[in-house]
Amino acid sequence: MARRNISENVPGALIAFMAKMKVWEVEFFDRRKQALSKGVDDSELKGEYAQSLEVILCEYAIKDKSNYGRLIDLGCTKPATYDPDTDEIQVVGSDEKGLTVQVQQVGGAETASRIYVVCQKGEWKIKKKEILDFDEKWRRAPL
Repeated sequence: MARRNISENVPGALIAFMAKMKVWEVEFFDRRKQALSKGVDDSELKGEYAQSLEVILCEYAIKDKSNYGRLIDLGCTKPATYDPDTDEIQVVGSDEKGLTVQVQQVGGAETASRIYVVCQKGEWKIKKKEILDFDEKWRRAPL
């Protein structure tokens, strides 16, 4: 049975990426909040989660400065940035190089984003992400 919030032509790799990122972000947010509540800014914890984030990015994204930008500040929020269980996800464009997938958060900041995916060596990889800014313009954003 298809999930009604995801159009059928969205690559499974993108949904898997979003699911892994949700787990990563929720866990990191909770553990970081615990540490900070004790007055500890735990560099070991940050290092652990930076490594696990890099593994996810290596698996699903083309390596570039913007895609890997989240490794610099390790941003995490609650609710998580990605939630394939509730986000509205649909393909809004395609060409010979790949697909444009729009993701609309239905909780939290309710951010609208476009994720461009390309097929490389038979696998879907994220090429870039853009978010709709306050002035209704798309701008590049880290994954």
